[in-house]
Amino acid sequence: MKTIFRSSIAGLAALAAAITASPAVADGIDDQPLARFEERLCPGVIGMQADYAAAVVARIRENAERLGLRTAPADDCKANMIVAFLGDGQDYLQRLSRERGWMFESMDESEKRALLAQTGPTRAWITTETRTRDGLWIGRRENLVALPQAAMWSAHSKIYTPTREDITAAMVLIDRDAIEGRSLTQLADYATLHGLADHVPATADGVASIQQLFDTESAPEGLTAFDMTYLERLYSAIPNVPASTRLEGLEGVASRN
Repeated sequence: MKTIFRSSIAGLAALAAAITASPAVADGIDDQPLARFEERLCPGVIGMQADYAAAVVARIRENAERLGLRTAPADDCKANMIVAFLGDGQDYLQRLSRERGWMFESMDESEKRALLAQTGPTRAWITTETRTRDGLWIGRRENLVALPQAAMWSAHSKIYTPTREDITAAMVLIDRDAIEGRSLTQLADYATLHGLADHVPATADGVASIQQLFDTESAPEGLTAFDMTYLERLYSAIPNVPASTRLEGLEGVASRN
């Protein structure tokens, strides 16, 4: 299975089922909002023949529009979601660590080690920023003394949080050797799931998901009911909804796959 790592390094992209009764806790996340794109989406592909790359981009755009995301003009935008097909994605990250170590400075050391040690043919690197519920930039905590602050009018609520988590850039790295036998639709849908969400819920045995694309020869042909239900929930309503609310009841989707 692929693991997603988050970073707050601005402009990264330019460089290159069941859930248990308490899903947010079981999946190892806290009850803060799940990150999602709020700015217009501009997908791009590198490392693939031009006409194939165009088909992947078109499919990602189609998926995004089905979810209600705003997309930037295809002929005039700077990619903030890149799908890169590489000879060796892990080697690429190792070289970045050696040659552009500053790109990893805002990551926790444990996250950086895990990212650089990640095995398998795929990996994703999501860049996020914490903002107020209205989109004002808050900044990143550098220490335990000078904490980032933002002022706004807000009523106390147990339903919503005062902040949201915005994805500012995403990279999905896929080793070229692993794509044999996979269709462009499958690859685009896999990138859609892992590029539009910083947290992808694990599924129980028997629950189909495109995240299984590189784990089995009988992978789904595209995004499944489980995948679409999760993404629809993630991108529905306001952005500052707690994770537990987004994930609640996903176990019921298993019967519709």
